Amino acid sequence: MSLATLPPIQPVPSSSSILSSPRPKGKEVRSADYEDWENLKELFARAAERYDADDIPEALPLLRAVIRECHRFLIDHPDPSVVYANPPLHRASGSPEAITPTEERLNRDWGMDSDSSPSPNWHQHRRRSSHRAAELPTAFHAIFGISLFLMGNLVAQDPAVVLPGEPDAPSTYWLAALDVFETGENLPSRTGGSHFDTAEDWRMAIVWGRTLVCLADEKVTYNIKMAKAQADASAVPTGEYCYYPSGSSFSMSEPQWPPSSPFHAIAQFRPPVTRRMSLYSASAHDIMVLAMDQFSRGIFHMPHPHYSHTHNPSFIHTPGTTGGPAHSAYFSSSCAPPSHYSSPYATSSSSGSDPTVSFSRPKELFTIASEVLGVAERLTSGAQRHYWASWADSVFNQMKNEADMDAWRGPILSARGRCWLVMGSAPVEEMEAALEAGNTEVLHSAEAEEAREGLAMAISFFERAKGQRAISLAAAAAARSSDGDGESSAASGAVDDVSPLLVEALLVLANLTVDENKREELYTRAQTEAGEDLQLDLDIGDAEPAAPARSQSDQGNKGGGEGDEPMDVS
Repeated sequence: MSLATLPPIQPVPSSSSILSSPRPKGKEVRSADYEDWENLKELFARAAERYDADDIPEALPLLRAVIRECHRFLIDHPDPSVVYANPPLHRASGSPEAITPTEERLNRDWGMDSDSSPSPNWHQHRRRSSHRAAELPTAFHAIFGISLFLMGNLVAQDPAVVLPGEPDAPSTYWLAALDVFETGENLPSRTGGSHFDTAEDWRMAIVWGRTLVCLADEKVTYNIKMAKAQADASAVPTGEYCYYPSGSSFSMSEPQWPPSSPFHAIAQFRPPVTRRMSLYSASAHDIMVLAMDQFSRGIFHMPHPHYSHTHNPSFIHTPGTTGGPAHSAYFSSSCAPPSHYSSPYATSSSSGSDPTVSFSRPKELFTIASEVLGVAERLTSGAQRHYWASWADSVFNQMKNEADMDAWRGPILSARGRCWLVMGSAPVEEMEAALEAGNTEVLHSAEAEEAREGLAMAISFFERAKGQRAISLAAAAAARSSDGDGESSAASGAVDDVSPLLVEALLVLANLTVDENKREELYTRAQTEAGEDLQLDLDIGDAEPAAPARSQSDQGNKGGGEGDEPMDVS
């Protein structure tokens, strides 16, 4: 069943806040049951679909509705898994179950008489029973936490989307999501030694890690902003500000939420040591380490394209294997091999109509690595930038064994070039002072040689990405001329223009090159690549190797930083 065939759900007015009471006055109070759980999954599937399609006006009210419904579940059931996860079977007597007469067991298990033909609905009954037993105890907390994560992303993009009374800080939603994930991880059914104790909810682990990356990114942004504000107030020269890596945009103390708020319910059931308390003084690097642990869990248990679902240990760990949530981007079925090789340019409309392309392991890996790289590029410590760029590159490199490289080659080449640019540029800051003082011996060090190798790798990846982009543009032009399909141009546009990054890599490598002829050749290549956007004085005669300030002051693209300002090569 596709999302288009799901039973209609009444749209939620956009003016209905997540802080609205989950139990409207004047209506009969009814405890959340299994039917409500199925409806919640369908509602979440639609919200996730609209979010993936960038349909923000539709996604916002749906996400608010999911959060309110999850709030109702928490009020009715401290452990919502009791609604959908079948408890372990307990025998009423000490008699062996095997001696139960066959006719009685057949009628009890399948709802039929031994002398009658099977009911036409017995297959459906069996499928529904097995589906219910396959639900993970953490399925509810995964839906709740992911919805809070998505809501925080939308607030981060545009704070104006919040309604009166709703938190306007994205960190509030992300911290609540972490508390929900932590609560789900410590459910009695997870820690009590039941038959679920070895199951891993890989989707929850992935989004858990992505939530931590969002908080790390917000911490970097906040600390840079505050450091610049202090520098401006103190009349400190541009770029010479003091950076405090442990500052936080959120307070350590928990806000006093009203009893009708879902955040109040979350606070009631979470562990005593909250994520807010433990992350307040943590650096972005420390938070990224926590995220890497969750990514490792999620990637290990994520369905793999090289194994069928019968040999894939993650198959039974996917909540919602039928109905609407099975086809959303967050709760998709794991038994559809073609989806693992889906193109990065697949549109949401095509994926929504075909359940087999609803899950893509390469897309999951690419998203994880891209978000980690985005933070790595902005860290102030060169060693930390190198570490996380190297981690992201290892994930991008893993994709070549799992993705359709004809579709993914361009994005992967571009992303790996960015990783190597960060790694190659990381040691440059430590050499700046020596080079500016005229000490060129630093260029003969092992660190300088490692930096040159990394920058050469970045240049290689960027040049190959440019070639792939040219091929994509030519193919798109041919397709438009042959059949008038204008959508092909959108696909080719997914391969970003890496020329500015290539120019940056050439300039930084030139500054670290000892041989003057090679250095001038690199400067010339950079000038040719950048055209009129780059002004360089190439008549330097017998000058010593240029200090990094030469490129930083003249290159005029996004990659160059000033002083201690984090490098942005996005």
